[in-house]
Amino acid sequence: MVSSVAGTGTGSDASPPQTNGHGEKRKAEAESISDKQPHTRSKRNRYISIACNECKRRKIKCNGNAPCQRCGNLNLECVYAPNCCTNSFKDSAEFNQMREHISALQEQVNDLYANLNELRSRSDIAYSASLDPQFSHDGSNRSMSISRTLPPLIPPKRAPPKALPQFHGPTSTVYGLDVAKSSLQTMGITHNVADDGLMSRERSRAASPVMMLSAHPSKDPLWLIDHSEVVRLCRVYEEEIGIMYPVIDIDKVLKQANSLYKFIGASLRTGLGQPTLPGADTFDDEETTVLKMVMAITLTVEGHGRSELGQRFFDAAKPATDLKLVTALDVKSVILTVLTATFYFQKDEEAQAWRFIGIAARMCIEMGLHRKDSLLKSFTNEAEYQQAIRIFWTVYALDRRWSFGTGMPFALQDADLDPALPEPDEGHPYLRHITKYNQIATKVWYHNLAYEAGQNTKKDEIGFLDYQILQWYSQLPDSLQFNSRDLAREQEIPGRGVRRLRLLMYLRKNQARISIYRPILHSATSIMENRHYAQNVIDVAKDTINTLTAVNQMSDIYKTQQVLYNYFLVQALAVLFLSVAHAPAVFCGQTRQEFYAAIEIVKGFSTKSHVSKRLWRTIRSLSVRSSLVVLGLLPYPSPPRLLPFYLLLDQNFLDSDSTFRIDLFDVR
Repeated sequence: MVSSVAGTGTGSDASPPQTNGHGEKRKAEAESISDKQPHTRSKRNRYISIACNECKRRKIKCNGNAPCQRCGNLNLECVYAPNCCTNSFKDSAEFNQMREHISALQEQVNDLYANLNELRSRSDIAYSASLDPQFSHDGSNRSMSISRTLPPLIPPKRAPPKALPQFHGPTSTVYGLDVAKSSLQTMGITHNVADDGLMSRERSRAASPVMMLSAHPSKDPLWLIDHSEVVRLCRVYEEEIGIMYPVIDIDKVLKQANSLYKFIGASLRTGLGQPTLPGADTFDDEETTVLKMVMAITLTVEGHGRSELGQRFFDAAKPATDLKLVTALDVKSVILTVLTATFYFQKDEEAQAWRFIGIAARMCIEMGLHRKDSLLKSFTNEAEYQQAIRIFWTVYALDRRWSFGTGMPFALQDADLDPALPEPDEGHPYLRHITKYNQIATKVWYHNLAYEAGQNTKKDEIGFLDYQILQWYSQLPDSLQFNSRDLAREQEIPGRGVRRLRLLMYLRKNQARISIYRPILHSATSIMENRHYAQNVIDVAKDTINTLTAVNQMSDIYKTQQVLYNYFLVQALAVLFLSVAHAPAVFCGQTRQEFYAAIEIVKGFSTKSHVSKRLWRTIRSLSVRSSLVVLGLLPYPSPPRLLPFYLLLDQNFLDSDSTFRIDLFDVR
């Protein structure tokens, strides 16, 4: 037995078990298969370098926590060996490198937060400074990196460069007043010059509507008013401006406002929108930019030329409108430029309005809106085609309007327009008929230029221009003809917008007739040679003043848009100034009542309206202190009875709110 056992043991040492041969065979087969198949990751993961005693004993994976996952689930005592953490991952180079990287990132985040807080505090200071003209900005401590990446929310104020004197052409109201001033200086009578510094201070003190909602100064102004107020302002815009110049579809603007305020309402309910916290949270798509411009214009109309909130809406839209001037053109570019011009006009900055409407006119030409064939190629959709026609004729009408107001040339010349270009449709009667009026007014413009150049127009040409204007007005539909003889019945016509259109058509007729005849009043010789025409223009000017006075007493139409109606008033007032400056013996008596009526209108609004305040200062600049003349400190002009009545307009009357009168027409 021993030998057999020993032999067995010896045999086992001499030759391996038989299963080893099979193992080698399987290993060889596995290697051959592995050569044929792609290498795959082993199913068995390596053990973690840190493991508790229980996981080590079981030789299973440990997550290294205290307790680890297994011990925690089985309520076992989780114990780690004293030296288990030696040379762990936390002491590895990889861990140290990651820790340093995270520390560096944390420092950068802290710096960003510090710079952001500084920027926010500076924006608050800048906003406060914008309300205080005496505040001075100090940007020396601004971080260079922030100034390169994040522009200030409110740019610092800079002193405006000294402006050159503005040119006033022969059709402007200022031109007529300048002629009167020149005549007075020839007579040896000087006039007071308005204090520009005082004017700028008056502008800064102009009242503006109170914001409806509290919000951070850096916020988009759409967060400042609620949806119902936006809808109301859109309706006011359509009644005051859109009914005359339909560059936008107010229903589409209202639809955009509805969608926008649904989002704003949801943001406020969920806490996503925080109006009181810093950050612009701006809306800058094209449709919203149009909405902002509508808000800016309407708020300025209601603020009589000045509105802080309206200016904020304009500033919010300005980057998008400015970008339209240098990018590819489309209809929206023209719309935004026209709205920009309208905003400046409502601010009583007519020269700026003329400048921007000239840009809009050139955009129209660049897109071919002045040619029927190019219109048909560019706009195959009927609705878009009609919209393009309305926009072009609106630009044409405003180009004529502000060129007459400033006396500067048109941007759109009739010779460049396609005679086959369709006129505005019947859905916009004012625009349709004012287009025909402007075609006659263009001839009146060149008539004034010829007269200024010394080319006396023949009397029959003057009469024919007047006849054309009268014919144009007589051919208007009854719905657009103003009843100046029965203003009480005129006020009974339903629809405030319709009454405004009727009044405007009547004033346009008088405006054109005054422009035709006014050059006759530029000298006493011309008046004497054309007494009949001189009397005609005096009668038309008096009619304009009487009409505006009566309308102002019976409705708020004049009060709402003073900048619009002041043009007609000042044009008529300039005619009275010219007439009494050159022929006082003839016209003083018959113009006294209308003169005082015009003065009362402007003076009544001057305490509440920025627009009328500027006009009032213009009128004051034509007056002299009557006390110096009455006391004999200044000699009377010779002969004394020819002293124009308005030259003795008492300064106490001009400076006070009393209704005191001096009989200025009985100078002895």
